[in-house]
Parts: sequence; C-alpha cells; structure tokens
Amino acid sequence: MESNARARTLGAELRDLRKVKRVRMVQLEEQVGISKSMLSRIERGERLAAETEVATILGALGVAGAKRRELLALAREAAKSNWLATGSGLPQQLKALVEYERVAVSITDVTSLVIPGLLQTPDYIRAIMTEGGLPHAEAEERLRLRLDRQEVLTREDPVQYLAIIDEFVLRRPVGGRSVMADQARHLLALAERDNVTIRVVPEDRGWHPGLYGSFEMLETARTSPVVHLEHLRSSLLLDKLQDVQAYLDIKPTLLAASANVEDSMGLILQCAEFLEGHET
Repeated sequence: MESNARARTLGAELRDLRKVKRVRMVQLEEQVGISKSMLSRIERGERLAAETEVATILGALGVAGAKRRELLALAREAAKSNWLATGSGLPQQLKALVEYERVAVSITDVTSLVIPGLLQTPDYIRAIMTEGGLPHAEAEERLRLRLDRQEVLTREDPVQYLAIIDEFVLRRPVGGRSVMADQARHLLALAERDNVTIRVVPEDRGWHPGLYGSFEMLETARTSPVVHLEHLRSSLLLDKLQDVQAYLDIKPTLLAASANVEDSMGLILQCAEFLEGHET
C-alpha cells in the first residue's frame, strides 16, 4: 500500500516505540516475519502497513491498552487520502507534519497572516501562544517543539526553504514593536543562508493567490508532496495529488507577485527600522 500522511505518523509511532523498547530492527524482523527493508520503509512512512501487520508489530513490542487501540485505529483509517484533524487528533497529525519536515528536500511556506513557524523567534512564538490564551506550561512546551522543528533549516544537510510573506505580516506588531523588530532582523539573518529564500509580496501589489490562505507545501525525495493547512481548532494535511497540484500550480504566480530577493530584503529592513524607531 502506498504512503500518505497517516502512514508517516504511523511509521514514526512504530519507530519510536521500537526504540523505547530497545528492540533492534533485525530482532523485530525475526519476531514478526517482515523483512528488515520492509520494516524500515514502514517506519519511514514510505509504505503503509496493513492493520494485521501493525497488530503483529505491536504484539512483538509488547504494546497494549490505549496505545495499541490508537495505532490500530490509525492503521484502519490510513488508506484514506487527505487528513482533517480536530481536537484530540491534532497532536497525532502534528507528528506527521514534523516527519514530513524532517525528510523534506524542499519546503514552501506561503503566509498572509503570521510569520511562518520555521522562521519565528522565541519571543514571537511566545507572544502568539500566550496572547492566544494558552496556559504558560503548554505555551512553553509548544515553543520548544517549534524551535526543534526549525533545526531542519540549520542542520548539516538543511532543507531548501522558500517563504513567501505578505508585507502586512511584517508590519503587524505581534508581541509589541520590539519583538517584531527582532523578528524582522531574524528574517534578514536567516536569509543569508544558502538554503533559505524569503520573498515579500509588497502591500501595494493588490490581490494575489496567497490571500486565499496560508499553506505549507512539503516535497520529499521518495513520496508525493503534501500541503499543510492550519486553523484555530483544526488542521488539514492534503496528500491526494489532484488536491496538492493546485498549490503546486500557483507557486509561479506567487513568485511573480513577490518582490525579488534583493527588494524583499529591503522591505524587511525597512520594516525593522520603522519598528525600532517606534519602540514603546
């Protein structure tokens, strides 16, 4: 069975459980009768395991109770394309997103609302979390997770990353002018990296496809691209190619609406200097 967003989560869960149980891949192969190469593909989310295979693996790992029921339910749902998650389903889907970011060769972030998560400073993240009403402990936990996710930009073999940001996002003083000024300076520093490209859609550009809504598109070497959409109490991972294709198709239009890299850096610098001159 082919991979999809749920397969990525299921594989990551099985991999983490195996490591917690300190079971080597070769040992698991002997116990379940599934080849090491096939188990590796399942853990990477490149192959969707059947429910019976998942049950066998969980039995060999000694996983029972609620966790077993959760993963078997995920296996039953895994053949479905696209994935809408709400409420308690959000953490599980987040695991899929983290896995896609980890193995992606290219990420495109388009936003007209907030700075993309992979580019946010700790103070900007904290402002979003706390002003959004999250309890302090939960806000700090989410902050740490988001900072961990950002390592895909700075690791030894970093992902190629493109952000297309509406200029209005740069001018909205999230957390106050000082926080936003630091955030703008952070964007300028990240843009100096060879793998990071930031393009800004000028505020006088008028309508552009990015105003349909923010999205993150992730392309990997071995599986089809996916698109992540996030809202207040729900999150959607699109992995059906005909749905993802619409986002692939508008990328050239978005780039055409954006200022070039040099002018984009000028706009970000202009915003930073404006905010620094009006700190309170």
